[in-house]
Amino acid sequence: MYQITWGLKQKKGFNRIDMKGFKLILSLSALAAFHINDVKAQSGYVEDALRFSQYGSNGTARITSLGGTGNSLGGDLSNIHNNPAGLGFYQNSEFSFTAGYSDWNASTSLLGQTENFNKTNFSLPNLGVVISRAKGPLEVGDWRGGSFGISINRQATYNNDFGYFSNQFDQGSILDYYVDVYNDIGVPGGTDGLFFDAFLINPVSGGGYDYSPNATLALEKTEKVQNEGTMSQIGFSYGGNYKNKLFIGASIGINSISYSSTKTYDEEFLDDNNQTSLFSSLQENLTLTGSGVNVGLGIIYKPIDELNVGLNFKSPTWTQFNEEYDADIFANFFPPFQDPEFGNVSESDAQTDIFMSSYSLRTPMRIGTGLTYFFGKNGFITADANFLDYSSANLRSNVFNTEQDNIEISNLYGQTINYSVGGELRVKMFRLRAGYAYFGDPIKDPGNLDRSTNQISGGVGVKLSGFSIDLGLVNSKFNSYYSSFPGADLAITDNNRTTGLLTLGFSF
Repeated sequence: MYQITWGLKQKKGFNRIDMKGFKLILSLSALAAFHINDVKAQSGYVEDALRFSQYGSNGTARITSLGGTGNSLGGDLSNIHNNPAGLGFYQNSEFSFTAGYSDWNASTSLLGQTENFNKTNFSLPNLGVVISRAKGPLEVGDWRGGSFGISINRQATYNNDFGYFSNQFDQGSILDYYVDVYNDIGVPGGTDGLFFDAFLINPVSGGGYDYSPNATLALEKTEKVQNEGTMSQIGFSYGGNYKNKLFIGASIGINSISYSSTKTYDEEFLDDNNQTSLFSSLQENLTLTGSGVNVGLGIIYKPIDELNVGLNFKSPTWTQFNEEYDADIFANFFPPFQDPEFGNVSESDAQTDIFMSSYSLRTPMRIGTGLTYFFGKNGFITADANFLDYSSANLRSNVFNTEQDNIEISNLYGQTINYSVGGELRVKMFRLRAGYAYFGDPIKDPGNLDRSTNQISGGVGVKLSGFSIDLGLVNSKFNSYYSSFPGADLAITDNNRTTGLLTLGFSF
């Protein structure tokens, strides 16, 4: 008896296919959960198109505690990344920074079994300055000046873990799926060929393929997905004031994205004595870095002193990505597997090459409107609605053909209108705030699966001459769905994320 360690190369029957196949499992696991009819995903890029097109409420603690509303509300540093027309409300220059702490709980259920995961993160989600050149009340002219702002803002975070464990009898194995694939098209290359190279699936006499005889009926499956990364934006904006009635603005945003994902999928087969007969572990590693640009235009109009009406346009973001992907698998056989060519195999492993590629992504534009009504100096209520068409996202690459991906994006994703509402009560120097936001399901035909997000928020603030301090608390709840491979049972994750924010502002 001896051990064989095997690389991704020489075993009989191995055929290479397009390098795009490296991201196949990443896509299958995500897109299988969408229950697409007559659509076979060939890469993970369709999932990328959605991931980097979604934004939550972000900015200062003040705006975030108001549900993220900002299409018609001015005078906040968040206007740099939201409606730049709001910078025209500034009468003094301001510097502010925001610190945040988030706690993300994920509870994943599969076949009646639940696994809980938790991820915490400390960050500085907003830092910026506004330089105001507003005219004084005694200065003449219809044009009342304006303000220029620059800020670094966290648009999204991807730091979360989730996973599952299942020991239900007669549940599907990933080997069942790949036996069908191999018998249909032969042994593919990339990640899909690892099961062949690790002796988990083997040729049989008379033709075709079958899984190892060590793969018994009793199966335990475990998977853990670890995601990390952020999307941040450096924003440059200007907002001007005409007659204290019409406020107009424009912005340029430069995005920076970092994202990494590690998926570890284990299967353990048990014999009649409840002893391990076969254990295998597949690990996939994906790293993405990207940079992009967008532009924005905004208007806020005051038909009466108590009312603001806002309109905000954010162009698509054009982002260039570089990616790196690799996968490896190892297996232990008890007793050793008897291979007619290589003899006794007690352990095996195989790995892909490191796959490096690049592509560009155009995310959807966003059109938003909003209303804010002021109750004198006692406070206000504000509401936003933002329209996005996720099916308009588009991929391009000089490395691989994106035609099928773009067809899938168009077929899978749909249009949403995201709503938010918030209010602020003012008592002398003190501020009390509350808000709610709803982010619609981006899937065109979700069936009975709901991926929408509900968010509640609140906060307090103190406004002094030359200084302000704001505290905000945001809780977001949504469900996500995951399937390890086509035909596998659906894992449902209940996500509950709570974020606390502290913003300090200094006027000068």
